[in-house]
Amino acid sequence: MDIGKAHVKAASIGIDIGGTKTLGVMLSEQGNLLAQLRFPTPPGSVEIVELVLSIYSELSGEIDNDVQLSCLGIGVAGLVDKTGEIYHAPNLVNADGLRIRELIASKVDVPVHVDNDANCAALAEIRLGAAKDIGNALVVTLGTGIGGAVVVNGTVFRGGFGLAGEPGHMLVDPNGIRCACGANGCWESYASGTGLRNLAVRRAEVGELQDVVKGLGGRHEGITGELISQAASGGDKEAIAVVDEYAKWVAIGLANCAALLDPEMIVLGGGIVGSWGLFGPRICGVFDGFLIGSEQRSSVLIKPAKMGEAAGAVGASLLGTVRGAAQ
Repeated sequence: MDIGKAHVKAASIGIDIGGTKTLGVMLSEQGNLLAQLRFPTPPGSVEIVELVLSIYSELSGEIDNDVQLSCLGIGVAGLVDKTGEIYHAPNLVNADGLRIRELIASKVDVPVHVDNDANCAALAEIRLGAAKDIGNALVVTLGTGIGGAVVVNGTVFRGGFGLAGEPGHMLVDPNGIRCACGANGCWESYASGTGLRNLAVRRAEVGELQDVVKGLGGRHEGITGELISQAASGGDKEAIAVVDEYAKWVAIGLANCAALLDPEMIVLGGGIVGSWGLFGPRICGVFDGFLIGSEQRSSVLIKPAKMGEAAGAVGASLLGTVRGAAQ
């Protein structure tokens, strides 16, 4: 990894532990991305801790002795309290109750900070990305699950116990699709990447999406959100119908959040950013219809995240500059 050592005097490391992938980055004090590593997220708390330490070791080993490493920040896809304990992580295997900050801090020689991964992504977007200079915003990441963060007066709002910003578990249909958290009808079950697949499978089970299913040898279980996006982009009308339904569910949840929070901007991250031309206009096109007072109130901007898939890791590397993160 060529990180331009001669021009770097200080750096920080951020690691984003997601439901399917773990991404580590090194960021200069000027906010430049110096290095990046990506691995599948392993099953089990012991394995997660080992991977974090391995990424830290590899990244920190790339800098010269005269470069000061200021901190290690960790973003986690789940509920993380102010002490750095993972309360509940539906999309991580056996991670509930993991005192990740405590365990990592005992093994490294820099301060360790921990927060929810969506809070980290929001921090990256308000410092360096789409929501820069925006005082009040909502950042929503549509990945394996749904991560969310509320920005109030330029600061990520963490709530009384550090657990704020989980819109994915708003109930949108109490009798609906079962969520990874164990409840029925969470927004996440309809509007995440997993939700896109859920909607597609339901249609396939009643005989729709014939071309997609045929390409999978007739196996519904092989359907993925990526396949649906590709088919829709290629003009498959049944796949387009799934995307339209998905956009509706995304817009419903965003309208609920906007009614409660009155953001100036909503930033959407996750896999849909790479297919914004397919998803963005559809979501924006139905959003106002669900938002109370949309014809009278100021418009709410909906923009794709700028920081890409590295947003959570970049934001984690910035946690050392934020009060309220576990440390």
